[in-house]
Amino acid sequence: MAFDLSKCDFSRCRGECLVRCPYVSYDEDDAKRAMKSLIEGERHPILKECITCAACNDFCPLGADPWDLIARRQEETGVLGIPADAKPSSDWLTKPAVVIRRGKPGGALISAGGIYEVVPQAEFLTGQVFEDATVIGGGPYACGFTETHLGRASRPLKNLPQFIENLAKAAEEFGVDEIVFTHDACYNVATTLATQQGIEVPFRPVHILEHIRNWLRDHPDRIKNPLGLSVAVQGGCTTRYAPRGGDREIWSDWLADIFEMIGVESVEEKRTYTGDDRLCCGCGIFHTQHERAVDIQRKNIGDAAEAGAEELVFICPACISVMRATCRKMEIEPIYITQLVKQALGEELGPAGTAAFGYPVK
Repeated sequence: MAFDLSKCDFSRCRGECLVRCPYVSYDEDDAKRAMKSLIEGERHPILKECITCAACNDFCPLGADPWDLIARRQEETGVLGIPADAKPSSDWLTKPAVVIRRGKPGGALISAGGIYEVVPQAEFLTGQVFEDATVIGGGPYACGFTETHLGRASRPLKNLPQFIENLAKAAEEFGVDEIVFTHDACYNVATTLATQQGIEVPFRPVHILEHIRNWLRDHPDRIKNPLGLSVAVQGGCTTRYAPRGGDREIWSDWLADIFEMIGVESVEEKRTYTGDDRLCCGCGIFHTQHERAVDIQRKNIGDAAEAGAEELVFICPACISVMRATCRKMEIEPIYITQLVKQALGEELGPAGTAAFGYPVK
């Protein structure tokens, strides 16, 4: 998470960082003027217009990571106008460490981070896939990446050494050498960000999708109800910080394997807003620019429906918490990945259902 000025060469780009941004309308000259203004330390309207999705890092053909400059200036200026006591700093990051559910010796250790009550993780992490797992949560296990949506982008960097230390102690306490992360952001912080900062991670970070994929591979006989569904995927902005592919699997590979095993067909290839052009859930502006956020959600969900999706699958607790109501109004079923898998295993979903509609979450 560091803007690289040496790579920001305007003679070798067309201002793709902002020209390609789906949330603003900048031509090449406007884009380059905006970035030059930020480099010179000036305040520019893009700071307020940015919805903090980090897509411009993917759009930049030179790898300069322009969003990291925008995020730094947003924090310096306080332009987003989000109160200092806004969640998660006043709640999620200060929750005490808790054992949400104690599993069996030898079972997986799952970290639900600091936002385990955004969706009912205690219920969503039940069933055969998780029956032996111990689930922990609370502020000490919160990566702080959600703060990047609240104009406090330095938070995950400052918190990183302590975050890894707290998790390492938990791994030692429960006698495991791996930790499964339910929040994509936490996994990416423990992998990509830790590597960038040269911080040793003394346990193996495991993405929840990898955990589910591996369990299904080991228990193919448990799949009782191949679903035969067409679905779209809400990739979420945190996936933009996922480890890169090459010869290693990433979140999209695990998800594709899961879909194949449970009889689900992805419509992502038919969508406009997919891949690098996927849309954010709007959580960064959900409270301060609510109508704008909902408009983005409608565009996103409408695109999924036009591509033939019957359901919209979520892997991020924050995304589903802010998009589920709009999904319901637009008559496309939102479903958290664990609940989708439960259906294929023939399990009851419990009171939370597919996306916790009407379920009391704090």
